[in-house]
Amino acid sequence: RAAHHGRDSRTAVPVLLALANEVEEVRLRANALREGKSNEVYDGELNCSIRIIDDICDILAQSLGRHASSAANATDNQRNNLCFIADSRSVLGRETTLISSCCKDLARILDTALARNSGRKAREMELSPQDQQTAIVMVRLIANITYQCRYNQDLLRITPVPIADFAYDTSASPNNAAGTHSNAGLSIERTGLHVVLSATSLSPACFTLREWCIIAIRNAVEGNAANAETVRRLEGNEVMGDTPELQRMGVKVEMDKKGNVHVKRRDS
Repeated sequence: RAAHHGRDSRTAVPVLLALANEVEEVRLRANALREGKSNEVYDGELNCSIRIIDDICDILAQSLGRHASSAANATDNQRNNLCFIADSRSVLGRETTLISSCCKDLARILDTALARNSGRKAREMELSPQDQQTAIVMVRLIANITYQCRYNQDLLRITPVPIADFAYDTSASPNNAAGTHSNAGLSIERTGLHVVLSATSLSPACFTLREWCIIAIRNAVEGNAANAETVRRLEGNEVMGDTPELQRMGVKVEMDKKGNVHVKRRDS
């Protein structure tokens, strides 16, 4: 297993890069089928493609998430592995469109769900099992690829993610059709960071999604003042609350009187 041995790490990074490129090819095909630009070669090709995308992204998320060991107590092989994982995050962020694609897949699920569940209470929100799986995998991958990687953190903040035309009443809010939303009277283009924050609204219909969103937000703002400021300025629609999972992660989420969300370590 190349990812488990420092001496083989030089082959592991190209393998992860190849997987990332492969999933982008499958995603292009899935998008063409979803948008009606191409016909299925066989019955169920779109569903099969979606599952392939989820499976490969899950492999990448697991591979990039091996950072639990403390560097101070790690063995030489573990330190080598940590270095390899850090290199992998950087390479995948710089040489693929993985972050952008994950954000767009997550945004598609978010926009569709909000449109379909318009007028319903949060606890009545519904997501298909496939959309639940995809949302969790995409947020998990975003969380792990941004961990202690400044380039990917910044990329998440600046990557534009248009809002689907059907998701909102564009006659009432023209800016939404262009992929923007309003905050304190200002027109703000939606980015990957906004999508991850907004994805917490799907948590009533998707078990564990909220916790993975919190991990992604924490990893995105850690050591990154610009991202932390972006999160601070966004108005929260609801308190994300406290759960045993968040307690184990050492994270707390607070919202001040103005509705601004703050992600903090518990020892702060």
